[in-house]
Amino acid sequence: MKNLEVCKMFRRGFVVVSMLVVSFAAALLGAADVRAEQPGATQKQRWPAEKILPPEPGRKACWRRVYDAKHLAAHPQQKVRGLTFFLRVSGFDAGGAYVFKNPHHILYNFAFSLKRRGNKRALATGGDCLGEKTADCVVDCDGGGITIDKLPSGDGLSISLHNGGIAFGGDCYMTTGTWVRPGADDKVFHLDPAPEEACKTLQKKQLGGWDDEPGR
Repeated sequence: MKNLEVCKMFRRGFVVVSMLVVSFAAALLGAADVRAEQPGATQKQRWPAEKILPPEPGRKACWRRVYDAKHLAAHPQQKVRGLTFFLRVSGFDAGGAYVFKNPHHILYNFAFSLKRRGNKRALATGGDCLGEKTADCVVDCDGGGITIDKLPSGDGLSISLHNGGIAFGGDCYMTTGTWVRPGADDKVFHLDPAPEEACKTLQKKQLGGWDDEPGR
């Protein structure tokens, strides 16, 4: 839990720092009294993940894919046999606390789990989906990542492993954990929409919950 709280603190502070710089500059210009009477400046950054999930704090979605024996037999080089992906929109006030109304800024958080052939244990990780032109979901401390996108039709999700792969269960020094890298038949995966309940445990373990946070 300690590592989770540290990572959450870094994620909350990522956008807050730039906002504080702007506020400090405005204060030097004598605008503090004006700001006190008006709503605070809101985030202008637009995340590519908005085309997958609207930028409304509290929104969340789940996708899953379990490859059956027939598919795996037809793709003998594919090592991944199952994936679960969770995406949520978190709103924050200027101090970095969770809010669900009138957020100062938002972030897209993700949780991702994966199972491989010959291994019953599920690997899991989480982080934020950022990027400028594509929705790149990255793990803190240079833990690699994935790119997500909507499928051309329906509500499915495409997941593409970054060239360097993605780290599961590691720490900021990568002394523990497992890297999963693209393989001959493990590069792009198509997931189907799933009930939110299917991602509940994954979300709780990787991101913590905010349903009981003040400001909801």
